Amino acid sequence: MVNTKHGGNIAAFKHYVEDVFKSAGLRGGLAVAALIVVGLTEGVGLLMLIPFLQLIGVGDSAPTGVVAFIGRVWGWSGLPLTLPAVLLVYAVIVSLYAAAQRWSTLLNSRTAHAFTRGLRNRLFEALARMQWLDFTRMKSAEIYHVLTTNLTAIDNGVYSLFALISMIFIMAVRIAIAFALSVPMTVTALVGSALLLLVLRPLNRQSYTLGEEWRSTMSSLFGVLGEHLGAMKLAKSYGAEGRHVESFQSLSVDLENQANKFAGILATTQMFYEIGAVAILGLFFYVAVAVLQMPAAKLLIMVFLFAGIIPQVSWMQRAWQGQVNMLPAYNAALDMETRLRRAEESLPEANVPQLNLTRNLEFRDVTFRYDAEEGAPIIDAMNLILPASKNIVILGPSGGGKSTFADLLMGLLKPDAGEILIDGAALEENLLHSWRRSVAYVPQESVLFHATLKENLLWAAPEATDEEIHAALRMAAADEFVNRLPEGLNTVVGDRGMRISGGERQRVALARAILRKPALLLLDEATSQLDRENEKRIIEALDALRGSTTVVFISHRLSALRCADQIVVVDRGRVVESGTYEELAGNVHGRFRSILSLEQRGTGDQEAAEGRISPQEITRLTAVNE
Repeated sequence: MVNTKHGGNIAAFKHYVEDVFKSAGLRGGLAVAALIVVGLTEGVGLLMLIPFLQLIGVGDSAPTGVVAFIGRVWGWSGLPLTLPAVLLVYAVIVSLYAAAQRWSTLLNSRTAHAFTRGLRNRLFEALARMQWLDFTRMKSAEIYHVLTTNLTAIDNGVYSLFALISMIFIMAVRIAIAFALSVPMTVTALVGSALLLLVLRPLNRQSYTLGEEWRSTMSSLFGVLGEHLGAMKLAKSYGAEGRHVESFQSLSVDLENQANKFAGILATTQMFYEIGAVAILGLFFYVAVAVLQMPAAKLLIMVFLFAGIIPQVSWMQRAWQGQVNMLPAYNAALDMETRLRRAEESLPEANVPQLNLTRNLEFRDVTFRYDAEEGAPIIDAMNLILPASKNIVILGPSGGGKSTFADLLMGLLKPDAGEILIDGAALEENLLHSWRRSVAYVPQESVLFHATLKENLLWAAPEATDEEIHAALRMAAADEFVNRLPEGLNTVVGDRGMRISGGERQRVALARAILRKPALLLLDEATSQLDRENEKRIIEALDALRGSTTVVFISHRLSALRCADQIVVVDRGRVVESGTYEELAGNVHGRFRSILSLEQRGTGDQEAAEGRISPQEITRLTAVNE
């Protein structure tokens, strides 16, 4: 990122312009060519006023310099020096100017939007390729802000940039004509304009500072908005809406104040230019009449020229302030792209094949820390073998490392030490995307998109048939509630699936995972919001998958043990016990036995009351093999 603080605006602006034209390529060259044509055609049109004035009897009797050259060109054309001919040629030139200006405007617009699109696509691609661990450390509000508000500001800035370049060319043509007519008068006007620009220089620094403040405040506003939308139900239940409203309104006031300050800078700039223009024009007339005794025709042309130049200098100054105000947004986008690129991983190919898990999954001395420099390991030298095509239940206390274990198993996190093996092959870059293609994950908080049920299901398996969709819904105990919906599979579930219940969302998410036909089905408390009957149906479905799919079930419910071929107890990042139910239940002093005893005294009785597990089964699960 280019440092724009402490007088670095010019360097930042130079980097920004280079980036724009590098991205634009040939189109950028054409845009510059269009600007040159616009500037030249406007200049030629102004020169045509000189013979026009002579035709109506105003001007010098003996044209010299540029005027004489125009007269010779006119003579070579063979056109009569008559009023109709002059008017016709002038109309043609103005028409060419209008056409060139239209072409330039469209080309500039396309170039600006293409640059912003390229930057937006690069940012989103880098975001999609970002490693999971680094993604969890970023604030979502910051990402939203850069990809929306910042890019809108950049888009407007690039379009304004080309308008600024256009004005510079037009100004150059006007000044060149002015120099050809009178060097002293042109120098007088330019020196006055330069002094005015020097006086207004501090306002440019204020523009950049306000741009930084606006970007920071807008990012905070996105944060408050995102937090409230994500916690709307919680906020209402706690009666905390007022605090959210207060935070939002406070930031909104800050944005208003910053916008008003920037408007004040622009208004101040305009005021000084109005005052400065009067002073420069007064000096201009005094030098022209009292000192140089300039003829009337030439004086009129000079006045016409500088009557356009001085407002254009004012516009250019305000356009420059707009560019400087936009630079923090541009630099924030570059900074985010750099951060994302540093943490990127390769994108999967279009048709990544699934892996066939035939033997086992193995954690071999796996250690992982979220902070590589500080803190105790979340997973600590874990050794574990999970046999293929079996149902494995992971148990353990909250904070014991189960979720981190799941992320490592899916390849979302990389071990700091040790390795994860898929049928003996290390889970590294060459296998990563094929393995992820082979895994279906069902989290506790089911994620559905604002689309139809069918579209949500096909998101995981675009090639699935209707028969496969209905089979997956039956296995996930979701077919009955889907059939009751007025629009069935074509029902739109709303943002994050809010139009259906939590239990229904879980069943749809499970059906989506089953539809994927994974080698590994990983469920993280995936039945926590289901009633007894539907949970029973899902447990039976998982039983039916035994032998064809490896199922890893993270759960605290005793009912999950019904389908377990292997039970793994995890605590403090280590496997403290692993084996079949009979093996672990027989260990009187084992951790699994303690968990069963706690369940019997606490939630076990509740589940028995609900009919999820019979009292006889709880007795069997907690019995001591003497």
